Amino acid sequence: MGNNQQQAVDIDKVIELCQQVLKENPDNATAHHDLGVALFEKQDLEGALEHLTRAVELAPKSVLSHYVLGIAQAEKMLLDEAVSSWKQVLTLDRRNKHKLNGMTHYFIGKVYGMKGMWDASLMELRRARKLLADHPLVLNAMAEIHLAKGELEEAKKEWLTAANASSDDPRMAFNVAAIALDTGDYQMTIDYAKKAIELGQDGGGVRFNLGIAYLRLGNYDAAIEELKKAVRFEPEDLNNRLNLGEAYVKKGLIDEGVKQWEQAAAQHPDAVQPLYNIGLAYADNGLLNKAEQYWQKALARDPKYLPIYMAQGAFFAQAARWEDSLAAWQKALELEPEAIVARVNVMSLHLRQGNYESALALLDADEHKDQPDLQYIAALCRLKQGDSEQAWASLADLHTAHPEIFSQHAELTKIVLDPALLASAGPQYAPVVESLRELLETGELTQPTPESAQASEAQTKGFWASLLRALRK
Repeated sequence: MGNNQQQAVDIDKVIELCQQVLKENPDNATAHHDLGVALFEKQDLEGALEHLTRAVELAPKSVLSHYVLGIAQAEKMLLDEAVSSWKQVLTLDRRNKHKLNGMTHYFIGKVYGMKGMWDASLMELRRARKLLADHPLVLNAMAEIHLAKGELEEAKKEWLTAANASSDDPRMAFNVAAIALDTGDYQMTIDYAKKAIELGQDGGGVRFNLGIAYLRLGNYDAAIEELKKAVRFEPEDLNNRLNLGEAYVKKGLIDEGVKQWEQAAAQHPDAVQPLYNIGLAYADNGLLNKAEQYWQKALARDPKYLPIYMAQGAFFAQAARWEDSLAAWQKALELEPEAIVARVNVMSLHLRQGNYESALALLDADEHKDQPDLQYIAALCRLKQGDSEQAWASLADLHTAHPEIFSQHAELTKIVLDPALLASAGPQYAPVVESLRELLETGELTQPTPESAQASEAQTKGFWASLLRALRK
């Protein structure tokens, strides 16, 4: 007889014995407790709850009965009742004589986490940690709560501690690898993913993490190798093929990348991303007509897929297809009115085409008062309309608060601004006029303020490239 069979026989004997005792004495708290535990072992939650509840009624000071009842209630998703039972444990055993308080705090913290009570959860888990001396379960739970709160570095810190405390547990190494990927610590991802594999946890997830880390580090050969393994482990997983295709394209093997995305599109008939990615790859390589074919296929699957319209707007503008670009950006703005990049581009294109009122109609004085890009374009529109005083006043404010905006929109400014309009400025606007004249002559401001220099570089360097990279995510 195997261990599992013997255990089942033993549990059945306990159940039989407890039932006999309860026939003779229905108020035997110990028998109710033991029967409840045995039924819980057999996954009879209803029976377990019945007898454990009776046990605490008969022996309200039984720490162990309250503790096990809480576990059974939690299994039944009676979370509030479970917390109440566990709080009884803490009340009855303040000195932790039964050594259950650490796990009790842990359980309460887990329930609070399930209910979205992040800070209360962390408070309970910290108490558990103090009593359980960095128990991996507690550290793992704390990391999960930090992750839910968006505190990635804190989550990574807890998982690192857990991995060091359980150096032979591949799950902890896997968790470190995954969170390090999110925090951009790609070498750490590689190190801990390899450790997880060495400890026996090989599979699509760990190979995917390895592949993405190599991809982010620019090691495309290694990325392809690991992502191919991820696909072999999980051939139906969409993300595996999406990123394998990305790795091929980054290496310059566009046909191989397209092949992976085509296969992903076939496997997932509702997925838009594979077709969108194919279009983006072709557009990046100057094959805009071919890109449009795939984007249309993608839109047939989801006509409201925002990244396609943003990509179309950007690439059509690069190809000087202004009407097509405007239509695409307008659709993007229609789908996502809060998308500032779409609003900026629609206003810019209206300005370029001389549709000043249409551009200004997109500016809400209150809602967009802290959007310097929109304010700058609006000021140029007003200047073109002859509303010089309001235009120059706005440009002066921007020149003081956001001087980098002038360089950021240098190309648009050179196209739409007639140098003769500079004469309409009053003497108080001389610094603005000087900057605009320099911008028109050279295409950039050579002497930005020290405070603005870094911001200017961050916002203007590779603007379209960074936008298109973001679209692929």
